[in-house]
Amino acid sequence: MSTEHPLSRRDLLKTAALGIGGAALSGTAAEAAAQGGVTRLVAQPAHEKLVITLSPSGAGSLLPQRGPRDVRAHAAEALEGINAGAAIVHLRGASKNVAQKPHQNLINLPDMEDWRQLTEAVRSKSSVIINYGASAMTPDVRKQLITTLKPDAGSFLVGHHYGGLTLLPDIQKQFAVDHLAAGVLPEVEVFHTGDVANFNDLVAQGLLKPPYCVTVFLDYSRYYKVPATVQQLEAMVALLPPNTHWTICVRGPKHLEMAAIAITMGGHVRTGLENDVELSPGRPAKTQGECVERIVQLARSLGREIATIAEARQQLALPRKPEIVKS
Repeated sequence: MSTEHPLSRRDLLKTAALGIGGAALSGTAAEAAAQGGVTRLVAQPAHEKLVITLSPSGAGSLLPQRGPRDVRAHAAEALEGINAGAAIVHLRGASKNVAQKPHQNLINLPDMEDWRQLTEAVRSKSSVIINYGASAMTPDVRKQLITTLKPDAGSFLVGHHYGGLTLLPDIQKQFAVDHLAAGVLPEVEVFHTGDVANFNDLVAQGLLKPPYCVTVFLDYSRYYKVPATVQQLEAMVALLPPNTHWTICVRGPKHLEMAAIAITMGGHVRTGLENDVELSPGRPAKTQGECVERIVQLARSLGREIATIAEARQQLALPRKPEIVKS
């Protein structure tokens, strides 16, 4: 490669993500490009092993239409991705949206039996870290779900949900307190720098405990329109406190490109059919396993090892003990 026209780091990682002739860029090629003036092209040895999160439950154009809720099919799709290398599964059982009063926000009410059956179906086959999604719930509803079914982790919001739910600071605090009291790892979902500021407020108040767990969503919905760019990701990550385990989640054509960038930065990756993953341009993924396998290939091409479930548990200090804190 000529040193007169070096590729930018972003261009090189995009090439690695999309693949050359269907294969990811090799470590040797990455090193050669680095000699052309590109910096931080491969994952640094000091980085933790990559933890892959699979989200098999959300809405996406590539997801199979199950019709009536089929717990066995849902669990089988999750297990396929777990067997391909995912250490965390972001599960959402069946829920219904209801309004508490006319003209108020819709809230998710979970079908507790469906969530229980789904959780047990996955746990009976794997020791995977189970992280409950469907974060657009009120604290009382969320508390019942996590204390009754006891997942390893649970997501919550620190701002607005793109479905319309508004979460004021007192509600955000209650989520944090309830997760700690249940011994459930809080996984905070951030969509922009305002969310990161709210997350940092909870940290400063001692309402979250390290290692912190954050998922950064970029270009995920039309509600936010936060661009999936290197600059945006680096700006958000720079605001996170030390000892934060952060994961990137991007939907659509930039999914692999941003995954590659996160991998080299020391972050982690969430994938799955809900992310509208393209294995290569114009070639959409058809199964949850294909989504995870592509991230595994990408990470290895960039010199990052994949964390086992046991290693991911160690990174996240799981299991966590119940802890009572004052809000």
